[in-house]
Amino acid sequence: AVMERYIRAAMTYADVAALIVPSLPDLMTAAEVAPRLDGILLTGSPSNVEPQHYGGEVAAPGTWLDPERDATTLRLIPAAVAAGIPVFGICRGFQEMNVACGGTLWQAVHEVGGHMDHREDKTATLEVQYAPAH
Repeated sequence: AVMERYIRAAMTYADVAALIVPSLPDLMTAAEVAPRLDGILLTGSPSNVEPQHYGGEVAAPGTWLDPERDATTLRLIPAAVAAGIPVFGICRGFQEMNVACGGTLWQAVHEVGGHMDHREDKTATLEVQYAPAH
């Protein structure tokens, strides 16, 4: 799923035409999709990358996961990089880039000492929620 705010921002401020690639990894391979794109914007999401992809512990109960997105993006990122296609990740998208390139994640970074809690306050205004925080 893609939140409208990401698509609206890209189309308004980057003057791009958005093509949303569905999380349907069984329809096309990453090698088939990547050469058709000029660039990739990997958006944020309330879901997390499944820990199995980076050797992490089983996700805590109630953690939102998106295995279809993982299956799509974690294959598409290396194919795009190999083809020289620009990739830009926001929040979860950057986590996907990290994992696709062999990195690991802390599942609850806000619980790790020395790291800020960058989760949005859903009671705050949108301007406050989306102020620079990541």
